[in-house]
This record gives sequence, C-alpha cells and structure tokens, in this order.
Amino acid sequence: MSKDNEQAHKKADAVKKHRLGRNAIIAGIVTVAFAAILALGTLAYNNISLAGDETFAKRIDAAIEKGLAWTESNKQTILKRRNVGLIKMLNEIENLRATPVFSDIITSFMATPVRPKCWKRLVDPNWPVDKIELNIAIKKEYLDNKWVLYAMAPDKAQIRPEEVHLFDPQRWRGRKLTHQLDALITLRKAKGANEELDKLIENLSNRITSELIFDVAVVDLYIQKVTFLLRAGFPHKIRRRWIERIIENQSPDGGWNDRWFCLTSKRRPVFEFGSPPSNQHATIQALTALYLARYRYPEHFGLQ
Repeated sequence: MSKDNEQAHKKADAVKKHRLGRNAIIAGIVTVAFAAILALGTLAYNNISLAGDETFAKRIDAAIEKGLAWTESNKQTILKRRNVGLIKMLNEIENLRATPVFSDIITSFMATPVRPKCWKRLVDPNWPVDKIELNIAIKKEYLDNKWVLYAMAPDKAQIRPEEVHLFDPQRWRGRKLTHQLDALITLRKAKGANEELDKLIENLSNRITSELIFDVAVVDLYIQKVTFLLRAGFPHKIRRRWIERIIENQSPDGGWNDRWFCLTSKRRPVFEFGSPPSNQHATIQALTALYLARYRYPEHFGLQ
C-alpha cells in the first residue's frame, strides 16, 4: 500500500470515528432530554389539577355515591373480617356526616364480641380497657399493632414507645411510616395535643407529602398516604390532583383495589389481564379521603 493510500485510510478512519462519537453524543443528549421531558410530564400529571371547581365537585360526589353502593353491597364481608382500623375510619367520617351504611356497620361491629375486647377503644374512646388484656395483646401483636395498642391506652400499656421506635422521626418508610402516623394520631386523641407530639406528627406528614409528589402508582398505599394526612389535620399538604387521581382509579363496581396498571403497593409488577376485584381496605380508605375532602375541608379543595 502506498504512503498516500495509507494516509487516506487513516484520515477516513478518523472521520468515521469522529462521526460515530458525535452521533453517540447526540443520541445521549436526546435520551437525556427525552427522560427529562418524561419525568417533568409525569410530575405534572401527578401534581397539577386542570379541572374546575364545579367539575371536581361533580366527580367527587359521583365517586362517593358509587363507593357507598359498593360498601352497602359488601357490608357483610366488612363485618366478617372485622378490621378495626377500617371501622375506626368509618366511625370518624360517620361522625362528620351521618351515613346509614356506616352506622349499620359500626353498630354491628360494636355489638359483636371481639378478642381482645380492648380493640373497641379505637371506635369508642370511652370503651373500658383491661390492663392485663391490653398488655397480653401488645406482647402478641406485630409492631404496627403494638404502636396502636399503646397509643389508645398509654396509661395502661407496659411498654415504652422508645422500645418500639414509635417516636423516631426518620426510621420508618412506606407503610410503616403511615402506620406510625396513624398511631400518633390515636395517641394525640388519647392524651391530648402537646407541642412535642404535634411537631413529630407534622414532621412525619411532611415526609409523606414529599413522597406523594413523586408517586405515580395510585395503589392502596398512595390512597393511605392521602387519607392519613387528611386525618392528621393537614389538608394544605394535599394537592387536589391527588384526590382526583384517587377518583380516576375507582373501579367500575364503585370500589378500589391495590393495583395501578401492573404495579401494587409492594412495587412488584403483576402481569395479568383484567383488574383485581375491589377490596375493603383500599375502598374504605378512599371513601375516608373523599369524605374528609368533601365535608371537613371543602374550602381547601374548592368545594364550597
């Protein structure tokens, strides 16, 4: 090969490498730009409401009516499973606005034997709590329930909240964090508000709000976060779009489930056709959020 041909080949290779490098840089820039646009679009979709007040009011009223119909149809299932945490929430919104199906469920639950009996204190703050029974229950229960049992009768519980990290402001994540907030709400009702407890509740609520900004999947845990922030008394930490997204995820039967496309609260993809049936856990939490937005904090959500 002549020297001139060799130089020509080298020059061609250099040009080719330069072109490939430039194309790779352009492709990288396009990919980053696309990812940024997608991320910004997702954030906007999750956080910005475009519906007017009148439209939102019609949607929330329709969702509540369908949710009530589901609850009526599934009343016996709710009573059979006797999830006292859900009954507690029904009692909270029943006190806010009398609703016959809620009243029936609460009355039936309170008339039915429950073991341990002290759980009924969550529904009726005047329900007597036996100290021995309470502490046997605390020893047997898993962590989240230990928190609640302590919180509803702290004067009788033989456990220190520090032992179970109930007052830790940073330790817990996900559902443990929302359950920690729920226990502290119960404790505040039992003991009364104080500056230290109020500060901790707000700290946890701020952490949950920060998570909701970036949440996309409207699953059971998403609903729980919104619901518990409203129950904690922080409507200003809730964006109306989050309520709208809960409404949009309502099933045709009027209830809610723990699925958004292929995602669940555990963030494990589920690849199967069809939507899972609505369940009492997601549905009662969703109804609680809608009731609180509609009837306790209407001014904040443009529902006057």
